[in-house]
Amino acid sequence: MENKTILVTASAKRLGKSIATDLVERGWKVAIHYNQSKILADETAHYLLKIGGKVSTHQADLTCNSDIEKLVNEIESQDSTWVGLINNAGYFNYDNGTNFNSEELQNHLSVNFIAPVLLTKSLAKYTMKIKKQENSYRGFVINILDAKIFGLNPDYYTYTLSKQALYGFTKMSALTYASCLRVNGIAPGITLLAPGQDQKAFAKSHKKNLLKSSSTVEEILNAIQFIINSKSMTGHVTLLDGGAHLAPPRRDVGL
Repeated sequence: MENKTILVTASAKRLGKSIATDLVERGWKVAIHYNQSKILADETAHYLLKIGGKVSTHQADLTCNSDIEKLVNEIESQDSTWVGLINNAGYFNYDNGTNFNSEELQNHLSVNFIAPVLLTKSLAKYTMKIKKQENSYRGFVINILDAKIFGLNPDYYTYTLSKQALYGFTKMSALTYASCLRVNGIAPGITLLAPGQDQKAFAKSHKKNLLKSSSTVEEILNAIQFIINSKSMTGHVTLLDGGAHLAPPRRDVGL
């Protein structure tokens, strides 16, 4: 882990911050990505540096290809080896099949699908260069999906389409980059309060599954560690939803 960097997109707050913190505590260097949350990113970096971690912060709008290229260049120019990518960033806005517009479709696809595709390609190219010196070297990618795609309903239409695309990409890229990368995914259910949601509504939606308990941040962190340490795992998606996909609701549980 020493002098090895993992890029975690959208890691200034919420789930991304928890992922970054857990990785730092385990000895990894973490590249903290943010878009507009500079203050939160700086606060997160300050805390992690204070506890002895190694971090760097990087601003990039994932809807902008030039920003993605800049982000990659910054990671590659660091005095450490870029070994991992956790595509945690997500654009999440409500629409349905009759009221969505092309702008929202593009926003969902850009952040939830296109950016992970481009970042994975960049890590694969970078890793191939490293393999010339270390033949057994292999990097890893973990895509944060959504259990919703395994128990479909018509709500959050373009968001769901973008996550389905990311699921397909997880399989396709595992095939394509097998010589240099392992690519896996985690599909959580209801884990954190949605923006504007109160604790009562969250508690209710968190229990709308067979086990009466959906995913937790700790479970996601455990799944990430399992994937990182399972050298034979690729092309697999770990589903953490309390069994909701086995009896999916007709409408989104948050509505």
